[in-house]
Amino acid sequence: MRPAPGKITQSLFYLSSFAIYYLITLLITRLPDVTALRVNGLLVPVLCLFEFAVLYPIYRFYRTRYNDIPTGRLRLKPTLVFIGLLLLMMVVQSKFMQPEQWLENQAQSTRYSVLILLFSATILAPVFEEILFRGFLLQGFLLWVPQRRFACMLLTSLLFSAMHTQYLHWQTFVILTLFSLLLCYARLRSNSLALPIFLHMINNLIALLPALYYVWRV
Repeated sequence: MRPAPGKITQSLFYLSSFAIYYLITLLITRLPDVTALRVNGLLVPVLCLFEFAVLYPIYRFYRTRYNDIPTGRLRLKPTLVFIGLLLLMMVVQSKFMQPEQWLENQAQSTRYSVLILLFSATILAPVFEEILFRGFLLQGFLLWVPQRRFACMLLTSLLFSAMHTQYLHWQTFVILTLFSLLLCYARLRSNSLALPIFLHMINNLIALLPALYYVWRV
């Protein structure tokens, strides 16, 4: 039995979106001034800005043709439950997480750089990363093996952690994988992107609060 043309079209769309995301990352990290951006703490914000500017319109275009990845809205009870799970996970991971040089470097940046990073990491990144990973990629895997939901979630999560190349310790990649699994479950449980986006925003905000506190104190 041949796969339905619509399934192939959607899969190609998902793969193309991921390829565009990867190409943007590759091109920006090859810019002549990339070292200056990195030293000034602006590399991640620039990446987030370009990736958001491209992936969000792609998602809006997708939504005009398909309704299987709705934005949705937050509902109080599941939101509180998943916030509790997120906070519990963060407490547990703090027991074995190794210090990451990238996060420590943020505490040495200027207030201006940290504020820009805070905006890009807590507003822009959660939106386009959820669109790509818990939206397009997860849905793409589920199209072909809908009965293997955990396998789809795990593969999505491994790709998610692998793309965070600013981190060096294997413990961080394990944490990112577990974090992504929680977001995948939130996406499937709520049948929308609103909940994983919100959880992602909270996670990134908490992760950057020490750097914000340090630069504001000195």
